[in-house]
Amino acid sequence: MTNAFSLFRTLIIYSICLPLAIIVGYFLATTPTDFTSFVTIVILLCLMTIPLFLRWHYPWMILTWNMSAILFFFPGKPFIGWFVILISLFISVLQYILNRQLKFISAPIIVKPLLFILLVVVLTARLTGGIGLNVLGGGENVGGKRYLCLILAVMGFFALTAVKIPPQRRKLYIFLFFGGALSMAVANLAYVVTPSLSFIFLVFPTDQGGADAVTNNAFAAQYSIVRLAGLSTSSVSIIFLLLAIYGFRGLLDMRKSWRLPTLILLIGATLYGGFRSQIIMVGLILTILFFMEGLARTRLLPAFVLLFVLGIAIALPSLKHMPLVVQRSLAFLPDSLIDPEAADNANASTDWRLQMWAEVLPEVPQYLILGKGLGINSHELDMQRDNLGGSQYSGAMLAGDYHNGPLSLIIPFGLFGVAGFIWFLVAGTKVLYRNYKFGDPDLLLINRFFLAQFIMKMIVFFFIFGSFYGDLLAFTGVLGFSIALNHGVAKPAAAEPVARPVFGKFKLADAVH
Repeated sequence: MTNAFSLFRTLIIYSICLPLAIIVGYFLATTPTDFTSFVTIVILLCLMTIPLFLRWHYPWMILTWNMSAILFFFPGKPFIGWFVILISLFISVLQYILNRQLKFISAPIIVKPLLFILLVVVLTARLTGGIGLNVLGGGENVGGKRYLCLILAVMGFFALTAVKIPPQRRKLYIFLFFGGALSMAVANLAYVVTPSLSFIFLVFPTDQGGADAVTNNAFAAQYSIVRLAGLSTSSVSIIFLLLAIYGFRGLLDMRKSWRLPTLILLIGATLYGGFRSQIIMVGLILTILFFMEGLARTRLLPAFVLLFVLGIAIALPSLKHMPLVVQRSLAFLPDSLIDPEAADNANASTDWRLQMWAEVLPEVPQYLILGKGLGINSHELDMQRDNLGGSQYSGAMLAGDYHNGPLSLIIPFGLFGVAGFIWFLVAGTKVLYRNYKFGDPDLLLINRFFLAQFIMKMIVFFFIFGSFYGDLLAFTGVLGFSIALNHGVAKPAAAEPVARPVFGKFKLADAVH
């Protein structure tokens, strides 16, 4: 009977795949460059992947959550992760309709603020000219991709909490969640691969310097400080993965001789991104975990202080001889300690932001009730492209890229957006704390790390660098993944009933209350 069933299944597969293969071959042979044929082929290939998505949509979503790959043939070039989130959520909803036992994980403490944020986003878009999707005829407004980023962040949370991750697959899913960010390093291959392999960067986009490198332009003359952003971001992701699996204490375990040198090498690789914020992020999360794991109450504290002082004493004299990109990452140090070129490059970036903030701050009061929204007026955008007026910050201000978390929240969405986001952050901190405090002991390290990461992200968002529409997906990802791993929000164990003596009318009896 099993052989008969296998034969029947094989016949069904061939009856579907062979006609599709013939159709795809026909379109490729007749009109391979025609847009209609291209769209038809893409649709057919997507249909052929339906069985794969039905089986593996959830792990694929986890893998692509932090991935930098894009769908280059779609209008707007959305991230592949966005596409997979939509598919995964659709399949999860469909499965729940067909089988009511497959319920989403209940987490009303997070759902309420997320729905409030979604309501504020939708109403603001409606009252400020619409979302502005060009592909759907967005009218005078453009820039709807940023609205989609916020909406997908909320949808992504529900997609993550649709499945309770089995205990035997926890480590695999943790590897997938952090491993997706390794794709960002592919963009930096632009500096070493030949132009004949430039098609790679259709899927993994690179920066301007990398694009010039692919086309053999003299990018070195234009970019004296070559910043390997992809390598830096990937290194940070691996650091997070190691901390999530082993904890800070585990990385210091001398019995595992490879762990601490690996951490040091990854921190060194992070410096080649030229981003001060990333090295500060790593320092923050290591500091938070150092205290959360109780290492400050051990002999390690004086040892760390001594090693830190010795390291500074050794490194400072040779700092000016390091690559300029490394010096730029350390530009929060006094300017006298680093090369003037690296210091000027970093200070120019800081001055640009401070001057933009000074110009933007007077506009805040007019957006306290109804925010400006994230839409961009197409006429203003055309004027900006033609350089017809405006300050040197006009482009960033028009796009809402204030390089500042609070400004990126209050100007587009007003006080209602601020209230919703703070509500969300407070609720998220409570959830992660409960999972850390009362969760499965086998998940202690990952739950502790997620709480530390969430705190670190909040500090960075409000005080260093942030973007509301760009960071919300990261916040909901941490929360949704934590809830899926813990099968909900952990609660304190119920206290066992205590036997108390109760005086009866005629005798002393034991009763349980």
